[in-house]
Amino acid sequence: MSKLCPVCGNTNYKKIGLPKANNISKNFLDKEYYVVQCLNCEAYFVSPEINFSEEQWAKLYNSEYFVRQSDWLERRRKKELANRFNHFENLINKKNISFLDVGTGEGKAIIEAKKRKWKITAIDIVDNRNSDAKNTNINFIKGNFIDIDLTPKSFDFIYLDSVIEHVLNPLEYLKKAAELLTDDGVVYIGVPNEDSLFNDVRKLIFCLTKQQHISEKIKPFYSPYHIIGYNFNSLKTIINNSGLEIKTLRNFGRKFEFLGNKPFSKDFWISFLFLFPIEFIGLLIKRDVYLEAYVKKQKK
Repeated sequence: MSKLCPVCGNTNYKKIGLPKANNISKNFLDKEYYVVQCLNCEAYFVSPEINFSEEQWAKLYNSEYFVRQSDWLERRRKKELANRFNHFENLINKKNISFLDVGTGEGKAIIEAKKRKWKITAIDIVDNRNSDAKNTNINFIKGNFIDIDLTPKSFDFIYLDSVIEHVLNPLEYLKKAAELLTDDGVVYIGVPNEDSLFNDVRKLIFCLTKQQHISEKIKPFYSPYHIIGYNFNSLKTIINNSGLEIKTLRNFGRKFEFLGNKPFSKDFWISFLFLFPIEFIGLLIKRDVYLEAYVKKQKK
């Protein structure tokens, strides 16, 4: 086995299973892929390396990628985002914040930054921003973050929420973020926890339905198209390898999301009776579904 782990560069890994593919990604598959796990840092990735073009990735991340949320859930997510930004402000004593949003999506982080009157730069390979996130005072750049020329040490807050699980070269992303960060700046990193209790339950269901050959880790060819997967160890490893260091690290999940469904509907009962108990237990045993880290430059 010679494929390099995208997190630590190790060449030894084990096969986890075959990934599912949807009708869009099936058109791009020209070989058999496996979900594998690095035996050194425990990161999950795809072997052989995916060779989709930027145009093919753009087709996967079209406007249908973003699901309409209930008003209750929309308010909850806005409050959660505001709390993240508040935590950043507690870590840095500075006004006139220069903010970089990588993988901007619909632009929810942009909207929150606008409220705080920050100087905003946003980057994504496609422009799926809603109208509230479009403004002449926002520097939006359509393209690949790695290929875009930006001034070193020019951003106080770099936001990488649900980004480094979507790219083939996550270490390059974090190294570039470190270069662009001011000396006292902060990078926010949010990723799914692939070793969550929820994924253990998914594996059990696959086994019970005679689909044990299917990987319960990451979904490279099925929405949300995660091609790298992290747990506590692999997230710490990639942060340290990028020249950054963790200031705060949290394992969390979004509880009570069943309240975002129509009362007593099918989705309500599935979420309440199945998802809610799993995530609640996952929280108690520190195996919840998300990981987030606030990081700064390593001290020399």
